[in-house]
Amino acid sequence: MKNNKTEAFKKRLYVFVLKLIKFIESLKKSQTSKVIGNQLLRSNTGILGTYIEGLSASSKKEYTNYFNYSLKSANESGFGSAY
Repeated sequence: MKNNKTEAFKKRLYVFVLKLIKFIESLKKSQTSKVIGNQLLRSNTGILGTYIEGLSASSKKEYTNYFNYSLKSANESGFGSAY
């Protein structure tokens, strides 16, 4: 299931997660920031994890299911509003 587009997309997800980590680390140190930062980190790294897991899918249908699940997670976590 790997080609240039999937590798480029995976790289974009990695870059996004690294930027997210830097953003979370820059937040003011408060209880609210900690809770929101932890949730952002969990939900958005989950998108990357699910996508990478889908890359090892045994069929195109299974890959599509993983990709769609990642997309749903992205929509729920507000990934689309970040850019």
